[in-house]
Amino acid sequence: MNHDLNQIKQDYQNISVPEALKPKVTDAIAKAKADMANADGGNSRKTALPFHFPFAKTAWAAAAALALIILANSSPSISYAMEQIPVIGAMIKVVTFREYEHQDNQMEASLKIPEVQIPQDGTEGNEALENAAQELNGTIKAYTDEIIAAYEADVKAAGGEGTQAVGLDYEVVTDNDRLFSLRFRQTITMAGAAQSEKIYHIDKQAGKMVTLEDLFQEGADYKTPISENIKQQMKEQMAQDDALTYYVDSEVPEWDFKELPDQANFYVNESGKLVIVFDEYQVAPGYMGIVTFEIPTEAVAGIVKEGYLK
Repeated sequence: MNHDLNQIKQDYQNISVPEALKPKVTDAIAKAKADMANADGGNSRKTALPFHFPFAKTAWAAAAALALIILANSSPSISYAMEQIPVIGAMIKVVTFREYEHQDNQMEASLKIPEVQIPQDGTEGNEALENAAQELNGTIKAYTDEIIAAYEADVKAAGGEGTQAVGLDYEVVTDNDRLFSLRFRQTITMAGAAQSEKIYHIDKQAGKMVTLEDLFQEGADYKTPISENIKQQMKEQMAQDDALTYYVDSEVPEWDFKELPDQANFYVNESGKLVIVFDEYQVAPGYMGIVTFEIPTEAVAGIVKEGYLK
């Protein structure tokens, strides 16, 4: 790991955007369908896979469910076909309803823009979830419209002589009984590749979009314990691996990470732990890329609302 990070440290400005994984996903889908057919005598439509990955009964079921979600979110036509499979009929689903593609000489952009949908199954409380979904869809539109506008302005300013690639993709990073979280990752490649993330959340029980602050009791100081834990993790990681560098106790104090920002990126992982996400350059040099810190739940015990963390 030390060798790899040192290599990345030297070459990070030449990082290229990875190729799409569609062929691998397609292979996984084919294998999953064959397994399902064998499992129930060929009537695979009657086999319902669990939508929440942590509750998958077998390894192949979890892999098949993941492949189905990725493929369903890769194309509007595939998404429509997948809606006919019972596993996709979950409380909240995501489909790609628009793809922005543009190329002008060495300037190009490829954005996958999703839509969040709430199936109309008559379940009590769906109206609130529908409102939350519409709010999230509006937020997604504003976010992606801003990226497109910035790219088109760069194209115009370059006058056909610029070199830039802008990519945007998304994934469902949390989908448990309480939270649904949709993560976007934007990559801008010029001389090097720079990545940033944006994560949006819906509280399923409350039927509304939430931020990190909403996970804690009203008026609670959640920033201090989380910030102090992150600083501790930074110091411990750097002490264990000299290839790692964070902005903490550095020779340039104004660069140092001091406190969690108001609109911090986060998600809750499969273990029920809070994970804080920082973009490139936010708390570390660019070669470190996007960095994350899992926060022990005991660090915020007594101030976190019930049902969010474990």
